[in-house]
Amino acid sequence: MTGMSFSADRQDHWSQIWKDLISGKAPDNGLQKPALVVSARLESLLESSAQRFLHSRSATLSADLQSSLQRIAARLQASQIALLLCPQGVHTQPLCILASQDEASTGKLHGLAAQREQWCGLVNGQQPRLLSAAQAPGEDERLVLQAMACDQVLLLPVTGGHNAAGCMLLGFNAATPVPGEGERSLLSTFTQLCFLVVDRLAVMNHLEQRERSLLQTERLARIGSWYDDVLNNCITFTPQAGEIFELSPQITQVSLEHYIAYLHPEDKDRVISTLQHSLKTLQPSDMTYRICTPSGLVKVIHGIGEILVNENGIAVARVGTVQDITEAHAREQRLQQSARVFESTMEGVVITNPDGLIEAVNPAFSTITGYSEEEVRGRSVDMLNPERRQRNVLQDIRREVQEKGFWRDEVWNRRKNGEVFPQFLTVTSVRDERQAISHYVAVFADISRQKESEQQLDYLAHYDSLTGLPNRSSLLVKLQTAIDLATQKRRKVAVITIDLDHFKHINDSLGHPAGDRLLQECARRLRERLRDSDTVVRQGGDEFVVVLENIVSEDQVRRVAEIIQQLFASAFDVGIGRELFIGASLGITLFPDHGRDVTQLISNADVAMYQAKSKGRNHYQFYTNDLTQAATDRLELGNELRHALQRDDELQLHYQPQVCIRSGRVTGVEALIRWQHEQEGMIQPGRFLPVAEDNGLMPELDSWVLNKACRQLALWQQQGIAPLILAVNITQPTFVAGGLVERLKALLDIYQLDPSWLELEITEGALLEPTAQVLSTIAGLKALGVMLAVDDFGTGYSSLAYLHRYRVDKLKIDRSFINSVEREEEGRVITSTIINMARGLGLQILAEGVETAPQLEFLRSNGCETYQGFYFSRPLPLAELALLLQH
Repeated sequence: MTGMSFSADRQDHWSQIWKDLISGKAPDNGLQKPALVVSARLESLLESSAQRFLHSRSATLSADLQSSLQRIAARLQASQIALLLCPQGVHTQPLCILASQDEASTGKLHGLAAQREQWCGLVNGQQPRLLSAAQAPGEDERLVLQAMACDQVLLLPVTGGHNAAGCMLLGFNAATPVPGEGERSLLSTFTQLCFLVVDRLAVMNHLEQRERSLLQTERLARIGSWYDDVLNNCITFTPQAGEIFELSPQITQVSLEHYIAYLHPEDKDRVISTLQHSLKTLQPSDMTYRICTPSGLVKVIHGIGEILVNENGIAVARVGTVQDITEAHAREQRLQQSARVFESTMEGVVITNPDGLIEAVNPAFSTITGYSEEEVRGRSVDMLNPERRQRNVLQDIRREVQEKGFWRDEVWNRRKNGEVFPQFLTVTSVRDERQAISHYVAVFADISRQKESEQQLDYLAHYDSLTGLPNRSSLLVKLQTAIDLATQKRRKVAVITIDLDHFKHINDSLGHPAGDRLLQECARRLRERLRDSDTVVRQGGDEFVVVLENIVSEDQVRRVAEIIQQLFASAFDVGIGRELFIGASLGITLFPDHGRDVTQLISNADVAMYQAKSKGRNHYQFYTNDLTQAATDRLELGNELRHALQRDDELQLHYQPQVCIRSGRVTGVEALIRWQHEQEGMIQPGRFLPVAEDNGLMPELDSWVLNKACRQLALWQQQGIAPLILAVNITQPTFVAGGLVERLKALLDIYQLDPSWLELEITEGALLEPTAQVLSTIAGLKALGVMLAVDDFGTGYSSLAYLHRYRVDKLKIDRSFINSVEREEEGRVITSTIINMARGLGLQILAEGVETAPQLEFLRSNGCETYQGFYFSRPLPLAELALLLQH
């Protein structure tokens, strides 16, 4: 029997049951052998019904029974027929099969079926009974007669064991002949067969339901069962066990050799030895081992087995279960790894209960604070606070952790020796299954040295390392403050841009050390001669800016300009053994006459300065509207640059090699844009990039460079050159505008690039404000797998926060620091500090602008990893770079 129907191989069995029943051979059914003369037609009808039952299923049983009842009713001319069956221990409600077409009668008969005790009381024997309204029926008999709505009812009882199991009811009118003894006996036999069929199907349904439940339980628990016939070398698997071993559903049995073939090579001998010992000692086996499945997976299995013995105590079989515990084993491994990390991490870790009482600390905590675990266990974390006022901070931390799940910031704590130190602290909550906080976990790092480095870098961010003057970032702040104050007092502010004439010639002819000493001497003269209230700034290169406040007239500014020119009239000593003379061109703007904001004032001062140079240099020039022609020229250059972006035949990429200091091997290149103008020839970036920035073209230029670089990188990867890093500068406007991640992902997909070859260089200014756009862009770039480098590190902003927040990969030390290492102790200290800080943070380091052997040697001795600069190579066109890479 399979499913819910009788199979063909049991037809003979059920045919024999029917023959036994009608011949009176059925055991203990209480039936009498039918008379010799019976209705051949009724017998044929009942036999055909019995044959139909051989193919009955649970879904068709009611219909099959009802069809047979209809045929019986028609054959016997019965006005009503009903079959009520109660298989014991299976159905709580009787099975009621009706052949009536009358809805009213159907309802009454169903009501009768529900009154089980009443009609079962009539089945008090094993003989058919005729109930008649004319024979003063009892209450139970009257109930049946009313339900059948007939003058007389033939009741054919069915018994199961010694209890009433049901009956068949046939209703007849007074004029209809009632079946005789032979027909009654035949009908009783058929009724008994109906019960057997119903009972057998119910039992089989129950067994199959239990089997399904067992298999479902195995599947949910991911535990499979097996039976090993030791004598016949045959292992039978349940479906779940087969699924664990990745057997096809058709395979339910395997040999011992087949099972052993699944075992992991490192576990095979141990498993075989365990199985042999279990069979020898007749003891259960319990082991964890690995298997290698056909799909290539390695699974961790927990197997349990017991030995079955015969009456002679000889092992004949093994039975047991297998469970796939791969995930649980991996979780256990992760927990063990977490424990090892907890013990070995360099960050201090503190675990507290919800009340802030310390339960555990790691060795790093003791190293940093000086407290042993025994000294702090059970004490409040308040003991680490240097002042009582910080207890409010702890309350704020707990509140935010409860709301957000974590808290992260810098705090001050106290060591055991009383020393107060800064630390970067992260506090997270651990919740139990009811989502209540069960523990707090605090992870902190001692950032004392980083704070010291940060203070040094803060100075570098606002002051020029060569001259000690404020730098451009300080200029922007100072000038904005001066403008705000002048607006309130209705005064003027003057901006004087100073550019040394022919300074490049000095660098080229006398060398950069002489040029640096000249810049230092210029800064000294300006600072000593001007008022304390005047601001002197080195904006970059050979350009200085002076901001004059409380200006009442243009003549006052003119006198200052003449004083500045006088400062440059005397000779300079730059350590070359002879005096050096140099002039300066000055451009002057006044607030609010020539501009009402910082950018406009500085820009117009530059325009005036260029005009002063065009007049023969060593002059000063006030800004006038006549100078707008210079801006017009810049606008025209901007228009031509737009056309160059469209033509794609004027812009080029040159590549400056990046070299490993230790091996001397080229490990990367930086892509640098060049413009081959149709009329003017090669235009350097120093000229057209400011124009691009003024005209909002930087995002388009960045996109062009990024696309061109990715295309070239794809060619290199296809050509099979040794892996190298291709660095691409991304300007601040492009970085903060959004869409960079999507554009880069599309390029990686188009060119099928390995993203680990690509490095994006981002200035510190782009990372200063942790806006949602910046955070999203950084996260997206890191997810793509490209490297991130901070360009010109130390020249913009000094905060180290973004190094923690953005997880950058590399710092590029600005060339201004490299230029100073040969002549200044301060430059050497600053550069070595940056290198040590980067190494401490696990960042790669690259030095820009290396031009001399002493600079390179200094970098090597201080642990710098890579460099680029004219000392190795200028930026090269692609063809020249290809030749370099071949050597």
